[in-house]
Amino acid sequence: MSWVVVTMALGGLGLLLLGMNMMTEGLKSAAGNKLHVVLERSTQTRLRALMTGFGITALVQSSSAVIVATLGFTNAGMLRLKQAAWVVFGSNVGTTMTAWIVALIGLKIRVEIIALPLIGIGMLLKLFFKNSRAAHIGVALAGFGVLFLGLGMLRDGFIDAAEWIPIERLGTTGWYGIILGVIAGALLTALIQSSSAALAIILTASVTGVLTPLLGASLVIGANLGTTATSLLASIGATTNARRLALVHVTEKAFTGTIALILLVPLWWISNWLAGGDGRTNISTGLALFHTLFNLLGILLMWFLADHLLRRVERWIKQPELTSERPRYLDDTVLSMPAMGVPAMHSEIKRVFKQLLARGRKVLDDGAEPAPEADVNTSVLLDAIAEFSNKLGAQGGMDEYSESFINLNWAREECVELRELFHDLQDTPKADVEAALTPELREAFMRLLRTGELKQMDEVQRGEAMSHVKTLRKARRNELLAEIRSGAISAPEATRRLHVIALFEESAKRVMRITDVIYPTA
Repeated sequence: MSWVVVTMALGGLGLLLLGMNMMTEGLKSAAGNKLHVVLERSTQTRLRALMTGFGITALVQSSSAVIVATLGFTNAGMLRLKQAAWVVFGSNVGTTMTAWIVALIGLKIRVEIIALPLIGIGMLLKLFFKNSRAAHIGVALAGFGVLFLGLGMLRDGFIDAAEWIPIERLGTTGWYGIILGVIAGALLTALIQSSSAALAIILTASVTGVLTPLLGASLVIGANLGTTATSLLASIGATTNARRLALVHVTEKAFTGTIALILLVPLWWISNWLAGGDGRTNISTGLALFHTLFNLLGILLMWFLADHLLRRVERWIKQPELTSERPRYLDDTVLSMPAMGVPAMHSEIKRVFKQLLARGRKVLDDGAEPAPEADVNTSVLLDAIAEFSNKLGAQGGMDEYSESFINLNWAREECVELRELFHDLQDTPKADVEAALTPELREAFMRLLRTGELKQMDEVQRGEAMSHVKTLRKARRNELLAEIRSGAISAPEATRRLHVIALFEESAKRVMRITDVIYPTA
């Protein structure tokens, strides 16, 4: 084994990964926070979601980036599980574009002809346009050029690899070798965290004669299985729906991989026939076709089985009993983009708000509807939201979401104060509450504690509701003063009752302020 070969192969792999990373980051920065808008508008049907996943992945050349982003949007509650699943299925097909670039361009021509101009143009855009969108596009172009340079070095490094890599022998050991090939492809992809890079290595190795056709096909199957490692890693500590999506991804790949292994010979024959080769002449094109057929087979299977799979996954991974120590929407997967993090924070504060409203209703009426989640420690959850907010604010790129972000932090502080007010009311003797409130005041307060009614009120109706509370409070105050003058109650007793009314009125004010943020009117 020559160290020159080893260093060239390592350098080529490094450039390949660097180029892919530059492309992904450049395009993501150029798009800004528009990715979530695309996902929301183009995932209404499974066909549209499928095409969205395909298109975005074909553009950014990283199924891992798209899948991780989709996990984040699912975490934030912006995509339903079914929508997200079809984006992932489309992403699987989109990643086949890398194999076609390698097979039809990267291994057929002198890569310098494409790579060097792309790097030059890209870095000039970066130099002259600084932090503009054109600069980010320049980084993506330069990354594309670096990717091609890496392909060239990998190809050169594998030219003599057949002499010292015994992997070809696996192809002569029948199904045992095929299974080992699947395992090797999965491990390679899991280690370098990129199915696109793994496929580039497999295709370049096939051209230089290291791989037999069936062994190359088994490595392609393994690479497709190995790409699930990224979604599994991203789902660690994530919310239930994100973990469900990761399991859907793994199950789909495993099932498709099993069917592809059973049909390995006919699938390769079709791929080779479409490539117009004899198994060796156009092996790289044949493997690119095999990779495409594999993922199209996955789409075909899921078209009929996806709904059944989703129902099974929902039974396997159940929604846990949610407590304040386990936020429903907040985790690290939604921190990468404000487009995910801000809506996730909004959803979590809304969850706390609903719980607080239920506590307020219980103070007024023991028979009121129960809280949406029993025994939630809102103080711990509010602390978790504050910690998440600090992390999100440190990410940068908040310009488009700065107003929403500030309003949500303000609403969180209001929730903290509202919690304290309701604690005071819960500690107030029931007799004092009963004596303080007239039936009209009780109903006016209760109206402002019902989630359904709050959501339906517009700005004018909310103002009228608060004015009505103030009018009733003044009337009750006058009644209590009259009772003091008549000797019906003592001054300290009237003061206690006025204090109860003041707590309710202050609670109502904070409820309305939070409502303006959580349920904004048009």
